[in-house]
Amino acid sequence: MDALKQEYARILQGLQIDRFNLDQDKYSGVFLPDPFEEYWTAKTKVMLVGRETAGWNTKPGKNTIKRAAGLGSVSVSDVVDESLARYRSHFELKGDKVVETSRSRFMQYYFRLARELGLDPRALIYANLFAWDYDKKSPRNRPATEFDEIVSASQQLLAAQIRRFKPNFIVFASSIKGADEAIRSLFNDHFGGYLTAKDKLVPGKLWEFEAAGATCYRIAHPRAEYGHAEFRDQLIERIKASVASKALA
Repeated sequence: MDALKQEYARILQGLQIDRFNLDQDKYSGVFLPDPFEEYWTAKTKVMLVGRETAGWNTKPGKNTIKRAAGLGSVSVSDVVDESLARYRSHFELKGDKVVETSRSRFMQYYFRLARELGLDPRALIYANLFAWDYDKKSPRNRPATEFDEIVSASQQLLAAQIRRFKPNFIVFASSIKGADEAIRSLFNDHFGGYLTAKDKLVPGKLWEFEAAGATCYRIAHPRAEYGHAEFRDQLIERIKASVASKALA
């Protein structure tokens, strides 16, 4: 864990803060996953990747991009510790069990994925394409200089997570305009590319590919309707089939 914290801190210290309009700094806290012990002991390791935190990762007066870069009243190491603590407090517990209820369609799918695969919810890892939201919304509408820096830092953070967590399956439940481009960039720039079989792609619905030693999928966000539900179901069945075939090998 110390190595992971150091890598998180190194990436945050590399933020090009001069690319941001600090007079309009409404960024959330940085989102940094920290696996539970259940993840490390799980035979099947699954990473579910969303878009951005959309407001819930914010504490008024504490979270700014300037602070994340270590230019506030605390060190980058302190910012990392705070972010890891926020991640670990995300689940509501009843006794030693996770309460599997949420109004979030994303978290509902997270819990369903864990149940269908026979895993404790803490055995999955949750990450994001963008490590920050802006004013409780996507950072995609910020000026290009800002957004490009957010994308660069977020991809470095996500690449570091993939390398250290070594998931067997990565599910990008984050289909938005530009999401596929961001995913391709992530694997081309940090992992030497990806491989897609022609029969594994349903345009706009489901994309299956191999990258970074994992089987990866991209589906629409879990709140998307209009023909997307069947592909969320299909994804789970594909993972189950893959796990079963490897168990028999």
